[in-house]
Amino acid sequence: MNGRYLVDTSVLVELLRGTTRLTLPTEAEFIVCVIALGELYYGALAARRPDHQLQQLIQFLSGYSILHTSDAVAIAYSELKCALKEQGTPIPENDIWIAAFAKTYQMPLLTRDMHFQHVTALGVEVVFV
Repeated sequence: MNGRYLVDTSVLVELLRGTTRLTLPTEAEFIVCVIALGELYYGALAARRPDHQLQQLIQFLSGYSILHTSDAVAIAYSELKCALKEQGTPIPENDIWIAAFAKTYQMPLLTRDMHFQHVTALGVEVVFV
């Protein structure tokens, strides 16, 4: 598989740590949305050595394109959140936003979080790694 993929925080953390062997699509461009960016910055600031973690994170992120929010992403978020509520399958709030980015930009979402299976029927392509 090649092309552009939106990368969920769960995969980004593994890539940042370099601790797990992930089965990632070959020749792929990995894109980060601003929601995952916020989660990564939070993790760095909450660490025992925040200055070191922030420096490492900034260097890591320099290799990725960052997507910012828009009206289209906000609309997709609201549609996904309503549909998930109707299904009785809520997922964490930030993950609804991440799924909304994937849906809006029509990019497969790379993740390790199984709760994203609830958005596949809602027009979000999810690739579990």
